[in-house]
Amino acid sequence: MFAQDRAFDPATLRVLRTVFEEAAATLPSDQQTEERKTILASRILNLAWSGETDPVRLRTAALLHVLPRAASEKR
Repeated sequence: MFAQDRAFDPATLRVLRTVFEEAAATLPSDQQTEERKTILASRILNLAWSGETDPVRLRTAALLHVLPRAASEKR
């Protein structure tokens, strides 16, 4: 079964949406691009599909995945 074949219940979807919105808002304004948001969303979904549902861990992991990329691109 592919991850995209799975479905989340409404409560989990609300959590994932909130996590995404909070994570995206945390990015510096010049990094709040569609590309960065797509990476955040993908990371959050992949973690959720693997069983992670804690909002703090989801948000932290997603931001750690995106922010190093942003910092390396500024160099």
